Amino acid sequence: MVKSKYIIRHEFRLTAANKTFVVLTILGPFLIFAVTALPTLLAASPGAGIKSNPIAVYGAPKAVQEALQTAFSGMNIQIEPVDSVERAKEGTLSGELGALLVLEAGWPDGGKALWFSKTGADVALYGAAKAALESSARSERIRASGVQPEVADRLLAPTDFDVVKLEPHGEEKAISDQAFLETLMTVLVFIMLLYMTILLYGQMIGRSVVTEKTSKTVEIMLSSVTSRELMMGKIAGLGLAGILQYAVWTLMAFLLNRYIGPLFGLALPAAISMQNMGWLLVFFLLGFFLYASAYAGLGAASEDEQNLGQLAWPLIIFLIVPLVMLNTLVTSPDSTLVVVLSIFPLTSPIVMLARILVSSPPFWQLALCLSLLVVAVVGMMILAAKIFRVGILMTGKRPKLQEVLRWIRVE
Repeated sequence: MVKSKYIIRHEFRLTAANKTFVVLTILGPFLIFAVTALPTLLAASPGAGIKSNPIAVYGAPKAVQEALQTAFSGMNIQIEPVDSVERAKEGTLSGELGALLVLEAGWPDGGKALWFSKTGADVALYGAAKAALESSARSERIRASGVQPEVADRLLAPTDFDVVKLEPHGEEKAISDQAFLETLMTVLVFIMLLYMTILLYGQMIGRSVVTEKTSKTVEIMLSSVTSRELMMGKIAGLGLAGILQYAVWTLMAFLLNRYIGPLFGLALPAAISMQNMGWLLVFFLLGFFLYASAYAGLGAASEDEQNLGQLAWPLIIFLIVPLVMLNTLVTSPDSTLVVVLSIFPLTSPIVMLARILVSSPPFWQLALCLSLLVVAVVGMMILAAKIFRVGILMTGKRPKLQEVLRWIRVE
């Protein structure tokens, strides 16, 4: 254990003193703040991030122009009537105009509304224009039909529809229209942090093992420590660096919640809580030790870094699967597929964390997930140690799967 201490300290210093580690540790909290708070800021200020160039309008009656101006007033954008469609198109292409809206003769029943823009991706702008035009068209049709305006308003008045989230212990919480986007972005940030750190540290373990193996440094180290102590020392050293990184992020989340957010009047998503940050740390540790052990074994069985990359693809796939299922994780956290993935050890660190952020999973599922993860970590360490013991000294050829399986059976 005394010798393992030096290996742990060496790996920790090698990782924590790295410039990339320092930069990621510092930028991590700002990433969390930007991605989780930005949707709230954009909702409070619809015009933020949108150029305030005027929008040209051709063929629109006065009443429609007024409706459009009202729709764009919150974005600080002016409506500019034009007499020439071609000149307006040129102004749109040059950037002088934000867009061009053309109402064909006979609109709304006999002609179309055409939106011309330089990108075709200005959804917020043409969405506001479309809503204003639909409202104007509806009013015009009501007037033409002879229906009294007050009767039409009553018939078309929307009904109240509130979304209420049921919390544990009988609590109820009203959910705003912006809540889904906040939840989606928060889950994205948390699972991306897990994905990047688990994958990064796992690859660092694998590359470190391959480098020492190919440079023959490991032969010198094994003269003083056992292969198991060497492997565990490497994993523990990087694990301590990861704990330090997550501790910094947790502290920054606490400061954002307690001091910085209230100071600037920013309401951070409820998911950015100390309890959830604690779960983030728990699933990082379990996921890290699971994947780091696997990478250590793969590194010992690899001939070079290229071979390591080929062998590690199955592991990376299990980390990528939750990312491509992000929308399902948020909208259907209790579906059969999501529940199975939240219990399966190779995907559970990310999927179960996402379920915790969205809604509280049943206690038995959480307990089963943690139990299987602990068992998987222990089992992966035992398998990796057996592969590490033989493979770390094997050079000159790439071992086949049957040979690696034979290493595992060696007592």
